[in-house]
Amino acid sequence: MKFLKYIGLGFLSLVVVLAVAFFILPPPEKPSPSGEHAVGVTEFEVTEGERWVLVTAWYPAVLSEGESLPYMEAYLAEAIGEQQGLPPALLEDPRPSHAVINAAALPGDHPILLFNHGFGSHAYQNLTQMEELASHGYIVLSISHPGHSLVTRRMSGELIHQDNPLDMDNIAILTGAMDKASVDMRESESFHDWAKAASALEQGQFVEMPSFVIEWAANNIAVLNAQGRLDTGVIETPLKGHFGTDAIGVFGHSFGGSVAAHLAYNDARVKAAMSLDSYIYAASLSESLNTPLCVAYGDLATAPSNESMAWVNQTLLEEHAPKGSCEALFTGATHMNFSDLNHLPGVSFMGLTGTIDSSLMHNASNQLLLGYFGQHLTGKRTLGDIKGVDLVLY
Repeated sequence: MKFLKYIGLGFLSLVVVLAVAFFILPPPEKPSPSGEHAVGVTEFEVTEGERWVLVTAWYPAVLSEGESLPYMEAYLAEAIGEQQGLPPALLEDPRPSHAVINAAALPGDHPILLFNHGFGSHAYQNLTQMEELASHGYIVLSISHPGHSLVTRRMSGELIHQDNPLDMDNIAILTGAMDKASVDMRESESFHDWAKAASALEQGQFVEMPSFVIEWAANNIAVLNAQGRLDTGVIETPLKGHFGTDAIGVFGHSFGGSVAAHLAYNDARVKAAMSLDSYIYAASLSESLNTPLCVAYGDLATAPSNESMAWVNQTLLEEHAPKGSCEALFTGATHMNFSDLNHLPGVSFMGLTGTIDSSLMHNASNQLLLGYFGQHLTGKRTLGDIKGVDLVLY
């Protein structure tokens, strides 16, 4: 995650104080999954021609003993520490999570959710959410994008680091352009005006972003294409025999949410999609959107930005959203409240998370995900009122 790069030098002393505090204070408790099922986790690679993708899968499991996945492994802490200029020991969290590595999967087919993290982040950034969804019966495939993710650890142990980081020297230009686009998209009164405003995010400093969306989408498509190999065990995982379903959804945070929206427009296998606090790129639009799409927003900006992404896609959805789509505004949330940073104490004072209570945010975002995907993939749930959320249904 690149969040600390956004902090000005004036906050440096605060970072140091927080770092010392984190060394002294016990690590925060992470929420336990609320579903009825135990949770397993496994990793595997998917190859398609020269393309390869590393996938971390959380899934409903048979209750069993075994080694649990740690919350933050050393290799990931080292990568984040190098990126942010922080000691890896500050970030590493060897405590066991609630997911047992390679646990036996719960019998039967299960609905599938693909997850895409934010730009320059990593596949574990929403770990507690992955556990929650798996405990309610979903197979969640969190995709690591080689060369784009902060770090990807191959099954061989080789580490692949990000080779296209954002140019942080131009952060003022980038955030200024994004703020203007947010205002213009939010204030647009027609689809034509919205598309014109959104196209600013595909020009100048952002000219490569549509190609990155397509590249990430291609990684998702490779995973979808491997469904048969996963179900028959050609790709060896504990999930053999559990992929025989067409109940497939995709969601993502930040840039990963843009990828989720792209897949909703461009891959008929996706039955429902959700974007967590992100733009929809005009280049992703197709002739018609038949797949329900839900977009969640926070209403607070994260420095150095002056604008949140609240309602930036509303004009598009008002004119073109298929039945079953939605928008959800989380009052008091910033961009990073939609990740596991939500559970880290102290960062709200730095403006990285908002004023919303972390437990309320965790419960409300999970309620949105479970209600939305339950409605479209399993038929066992419907969306209703969510505390702290302004929900618009289409």
